[in-house]
Amino acid sequence: MRLRTAPADDREEIYRDHTRQRLQLTAVEMGVTAVAGSLAALLARLLIPMPEYVGLRVLLLPLTALFAFLIARAPSVQTYGLACMATIAMVSLNCYLGALGTDRPLMYFLPAAIIVVVTTSFFWITLAQWVGGSLACYAFFLPFVFDHTANRTDTVFALLYAGIALATAFVTHRRVQDYQRRAFDQECRLAELSATDALTGARSRAEFLHQAEQVAGLARDTGASLALLYLDIDHFKRLNDSHGHAAGDAVLRGMGEVLRQTLPQQDVLGRLGGEEFCVLLPGHSEARAAAVAERLRLLLAQVPRPDERLTVSIGIATLRAGESVMQTLHRADLAMLKAKQSGRDRVCIAE
Repeated sequence: MRLRTAPADDREEIYRDHTRQRLQLTAVEMGVTAVAGSLAALLARLLIPMPEYVGLRVLLLPLTALFAFLIARAPSVQTYGLACMATIAMVSLNCYLGALGTDRPLMYFLPAAIIVVVTTSFFWITLAQWVGGSLACYAFFLPFVFDHTANRTDTVFALLYAGIALATAFVTHRRVQDYQRRAFDQECRLAELSATDALTGARSRAEFLHQAEQVAGLARDTGASLALLYLDIDHFKRLNDSHGHAAGDAVLRGMGEVLRQTLPQQDVLGRLGGEEFCVLLPGHSEARAAAVAERLRLLLAQVPRPDERLTVSIGIATLRAGESVMQTLHRADLAMLKAKQSGRDRVCIAE
């Protein structure tokens, strides 16, 4: 899930894209409502003497359905907004044509303008789209406002109610956006909590393995190298037994902080369990990974430990052709065990 690893700068784009996908689930209902409303307006106009542009209004119905279909298929936020604006423009044009030829076209079109602007306020993703959608509707309202045949009373009340509808639609849009933003932020926080080890700040085991599979897949496709470091604190059980688990937790926190501050953003740090950590190094050869491991070993020795100097045993393995991530991780684990058997506080490379 992109929320778990996305930088803060990308959250806005992800938020808009997620909002688009949620709103597209209602595209069928939106399209049916738009076409049914236009058809109802057309049938109502047929009950009034001398209806105009009936053929053109009938042709607008499938065009409205087409734009509504494009809403559901829009691949981006921009195309989604354009499809929504086009749908509203078709509905408004249909109502505009129906108002022509009536004795009070301004008052005929007013309810349609109010309904369209208010009821569509929820599915705009950005403020610019809301402005564009409102303009797409009210553009057909203005010719009747400036019509010299309209009486002053109709004009004044039409502008008043159109303004109230616009203000209501704006407030509704902002409140819906605020609700969706809060829900998205909460989703981000929950995703981050599920993906992060609370004690050390490293990725959880499940999240680390998930990211490792993705990075490994990319490495296979591009032919890039990929290395894994398997780190284990030496004599950690003795620390817990002698000084308590609180002391052990303090060491783990210190280790996690050093690793997070030292490793670049593209490297992935995970806590596999207990005192075991793993680092994913994209683009690293065996020799380069060994240099990183030695540097980390020396830095971690500065983490306070109540009984002795903190030492770690580190195993290194690089992804081989046709090998799964779990197989690479297993070889790194065996290399770490070899480092322990060789005296601890050292780095070993997998065979």
